[in-house]
Order: sequence, then structure tokens, then C-alpha cells
Amino acid sequence: MRAEALSDDAVPTLDRLRAQEEQAFTWLVKRTQRIVLGLGQSLGLRGPDLDDASAETFLAVYEALPSFEGRSAVTTWAYQIACRTLNRFRTRLAKTKTAPWKEDVHPERHAASAESILEESELNKTIWATVASLDPRSAMAVELHYRRGMAIADVAEALDCPLGTVKTLMFRARAELRKRLIQAEVQP
Repeated sequence: MRAEALSDDAVPTLDRLRAQEEQAFTWLVKRTQRIVLGLGQSLGLRGPDLDDASAETFLAVYEALPSFEGRSAVTTWAYQIACRTLNRFRTRLAKTKTAPWKEDVHPERHAASAESILEESELNKTIWATVASLDPRSAMAVELHYRRGMAIADVAEALDCPLGTVKTLMFRARAELRKRLIQAEVQP
């Protein structure tokens, strides 16, 4: 028996997600791909490295779907996996001593919805390049809160850490960004 098709707005049932149905997984990817790409960029990943890290992330999400318990929104749960997977990928890349891809990511290489991830202004590029140089958890917290508009409580859930820790990460990240941007003579 063939599964009933999902419209773009329809949220798949928990059973369909756990069963790893193609349409349910496609829905989840569409809902989370912009943030996964943004998180990867905030960690300094570009070009093929970003593509590989994103693919690895969605593979991890797919493989974990049968164990999704539904205690949080499926998108928040996917962001938790994305944060861990992207951070591991970045760490592995650094250990191989391979220089990260330096070419800018072009929107035409990714889903059309990823256009908003890339901003053209030099100031914005400088700010987000500086964010990418922060420690991974701080960079991901800044990305999720400031670029993706997630509430601090949701960021805490996505990063799988206490609310107070996220507030501390954000405070320290803002202070470090301010210091680095002043040193670079950039006015935010």
C-alpha cells in the first residue's frame, strides 16, 4: 500500500517520520535545510565541505528517525543532531589539516530557499566570518538566535544545554565579536 502524499504545509505524523517514509523525510529536509546550511557556514564550512557536512547531517537525521520520541518538535530534534554532526565534521576537517574551502558558496548550488543565507554586503561577510572563528557552540548559538530568529530557550534545546549556558555563550560571543570587530576597525 502506497503512503498518502504530503502537501508542503502538511506536517507528517510521528509514525510516518519514524518509518522513514520518503515524503516525510523530504518534508523534514525542506524545513531544516536553510538552518543546517547556515550552521555549517557559521562554523566556517564552505563549498564541497559544506555540501559533505550537510549530507552527513541529513544522513544522521535519517538514521535516527526510528528513535525519535516526539518529546520536542521534530525540527528542534533535527537541529540537535545537526549541531553535533556539523561540529564533529568541522573537528575532523581541522584534524586532517586540510584547508577549508575558501570560495564563496553560491545560492544556485543549493536549494533556492538558501538564498537568504548569503548576504552580499561586506560588513555582513566580515561579521559572519568573525562568527565562524568563534568556538563552535558560540557560533551555532549566534547563528540560531540572530540569523534564524530562534528564541533562546529553543537554542538551548537545539544545543542540548541549559538556558543559562546559552545566555552565557551569547554574552561572551557578543563581547568577543565586539572586540574582534573593533580590532579589525569594522563598525557593526
